[in-house]
Amino acid sequence: MKRGFTLVEVLVAMAILVVVLAVGVRYFASTSELARNTQARSELQDRVRMVMQVVTADLQMAGARYWNSGDQNQAFSLPLPPLSGSDGGPKDTLTLYYVTSLRDLASACRRVDYGFEGDTLRRSDVSATPTSGSDCTTPSPNYQPLAEGILALDIQYQCSDSTTRNTPDCGANAYPRSAKVTVAGYSLTPVTNPGPASLTTVTGKTLACPQGRACYALTQEVLMPNLKPLPTP
Repeated sequence: MKRGFTLVEVLVAMAILVVVLAVGVRYFASTSELARNTQARSELQDRVRMVMQVVTADLQMAGARYWNSGDQNQAFSLPLPPLSGSDGGPKDTLTLYYVTSLRDLASACRRVDYGFEGDTLRRSDVSATPTSGSDCTTPSPNYQPLAEGILALDIQYQCSDSTTRNTPDCGANAYPRSAKVTVAGYSLTPVTNPGPASLTTVTGKTLACPQGRACYALTQEVLMPNLKPLPTP
């Protein structure tokens, strides 16, 4: 005669099953949370690096005056100064002009602006190419969002007379030779164990990281060879 399971054996088996399921659920929840945190931090770092790359490329081009394509060459006169901006604490603004050979002659002269709307960094890139002549124009900016969750675009300029400025105005007898740039941002989604509660920019500004968000800052020096004044004939 076959003997079935007793009530005690069934209860023990169910208890073991519940424990195993609880451990499994906890493991998968922990793994999922780790993946979300990793994705949020990776997205944050990619966003900050993207902003740094775009700003760096524009600063390196600031003041470039020549368009070249094969045997075609064109020199433009840029508005003065070709690089200007304001010290907004950790959120600086920029206006710069340059000529790029990556565009055709009809749109080679560019005006680029940076500004903030809350924690959204905005960028404008509009054509300043004249319809005739060689003097680049001064069109109005047309801002578009570049990146959200940006705490800082902080720039410190190294002038040719060895002084340091928080704006690109180096005076009548000097020009900006390079710029140290800090870009800082925070994750757009909450994370666990977010890390440091504050960051410091290149000019010594302290940034408070939003509660429950990861923060990341990147500082880089950018050479600006095109801002050296042309020799007087």
